[in-house]
Amino acid sequence: MKKSLKTLSGLLALVILFISFIPAAQANADRDPVAIEKLTYLSGEEQLNALLENGLVLPEAFGQDEYTVNAVKTIVADIQRGVTTVDRIPYNYTELAELAKRILDVSGQESISALANYTLKDSTVIGTWSNSYTGYNCYGYSIGVHVFQNPGYHSNQSFNMNLSIASMADLVVDDLEALGYWGYKTATKPSSLANYERVVAIRKGSVDYHFMKGTTTASDWTHKPGGTNPLRWNYSSPGYKTWTNEYSYNNVSYQGDITYNSSIYYIIYWPKNVGPQPDKIDFAI
Repeated sequence: MKKSLKTLSGLLALVILFISFIPAAQANADRDPVAIEKLTYLSGEEQLNALLENGLVLPEAFGQDEYTVNAVKTIVADIQRGVTTVDRIPYNYTELAELAKRILDVSGQESISALANYTLKDSTVIGTWSNSYTGYNCYGYSIGVHVFQNPGYHSNQSFNMNLSIASMADLVVDDLEALGYWGYKTATKPSSLANYERVVAIRKGSVDYHFMKGTTTASDWTHKPGGTNPLRWNYSSPGYKTWTNEYSYNNVSYQGDITYNSSIYYIIYWPKNVGPQPDKIDFAI
């Protein structure tokens, strides 16, 4: 008898738990997606609040601050213009790319065409499209380790967009050391490189960062905006003008909405088994 009562009590508890879950589950099921078109008429703060009220969960790195407001406003504008879709996310900062995916999910927005045809202005597409390009960002492309990660990833250090551009460059140097290279940062573009040296350039904007990589002549530069096609910079110096995240995806070009206008840091590096060793050179700062 006691055993039967105990079993009945357990079943009753499960029923009560199930009944209490129904209203919350029904509320989520009945919730309409947030229309991107309606969001575009709101301020950035209003957009963020509307998305949060309709189920958006911010990635861990985000708070309800000015950076998040600006990031949401940028993503919403890009989705509305057809620049950012489920398939095409042209951001490099991993948390920004994740936020875009979550906003797309909450909005129910799938793939839409860009509002107009666009011709790349500052870069030229390299080669043909490969689906593998979605798997790594500008940083992975620039250092030749094809993962979609931020500076600091390879040296087990944290990263956020509040870091100065100099601090971001330091993380790159630390990552390269962990990957088997000596390197240093400098604010001066090298005129040329030794045959064993490599160089990347980093710049940031208000919500994202970007990388380029150069050849030994330091006059030919390529880059890759987010999970899109590699591009060749049309100018001999990364500092020629402000960078943007214009991009090409599957042979179609799109106008970006992010500018990278900070100072530029160059990271010069080489394999540890060749070239000068740290105790024999003076690193630039």
